[in-house]
Amino acid sequence: MALLRPLRVAPGAKVAVVAPSGPVFPDAFASGAKLLASRYQPGYDPDALFGAEGFLAGSDAQRLARLQAAIRDPEARAVFVARGGHGLLRIASRIDPGLLHAHPKPIVGFSDGTVLLAACARAGVAAIHGPVVTQLGRLPAEDRDALFALLESPEPRLLCAGLETLRPGRASGPLVGGNLEVFSRLLGTQLLPPVDGAILFFEEVGERPYRIDRLFCHLDLAGVLARAAGVVFGALVDCEEPAESRVASPSAIEVVRERLGRLAVPVALGAPVGHGERNRALPYGVRVELDATAGTLLALEGAVA
Repeated sequence: MALLRPLRVAPGAKVAVVAPSGPVFPDAFASGAKLLASRYQPGYDPDALFGAEGFLAGSDAQRLARLQAAIRDPEARAVFVARGGHGLLRIASRIDPGLLHAHPKPIVGFSDGTVLLAACARAGVAAIHGPVVTQLGRLPAEDRDALFALLESPEPRLLCAGLETLRPGRASGPLVGGNLEVFSRLLGTQLLPPVDGAILFFEEVGERPYRIDRLFCHLDLAGVLARAAGVVFGALVDCEEPAESRVASPSAIEVVRERLGRLAVPVALGAPVGHGERNRALPYGVRVELDATAGTLLALEGAVA
């Protein structure tokens, strides 16, 4: 299936903001929404964003309906996820690939949004792994500018430089991945994006080293790592054993090095992507080139047309 790239988003265009996962924290949202409004015209329902039903931003039916409405909205040129958390897996089987393909527009998110980005890739539509609105306001200007550039220009571009070489070499393929824990939950389901010949990328937050090892074991046993053309790893945030733990453990990055260092494909570490102080936007499902020797990741085409 040829990749469908949504139309570029012009400055001043209307965009939709949705909360398909957890409820949104108003203080964190305010700064990101202000920044978003300086570039586009964001539309959202405060009750839908800030209302909570347990750890969710409303019932499954409500969150699905709001997401589908944003995708269908003829005036919204893009869809921004307000916050991650948990919840997209609960409604993922009801996100119609035909709807995504019939109304192609850039969908921006990460973390729990990995599920939604994977659905886009399964539907053959490019998306953007980038900051949620609650994160947007605290990112450096270069990361915000990188997001806007991906939304507004179809040009190939350098995505990351200065990556650490773990396994040298060069490879190209569609870029898919996301949060390591969330991505692993897609294995064995119809939601897993195409991984044959792909450049995989991952980031993680809050998982201890032994759990990260277990996640990589799962990917390995499922044959995902063997089918990839290359791997990029981003940030590890709050992934160490607690100080009071009596368990002897390697660090999280040592686990990543050991697991990915076994692969026979190019591998690079240190991408400024994830839950930390940086989150560089990446085109999801789009062909990229990883030069692990030079430490670069290059988009061979844009996320938009």
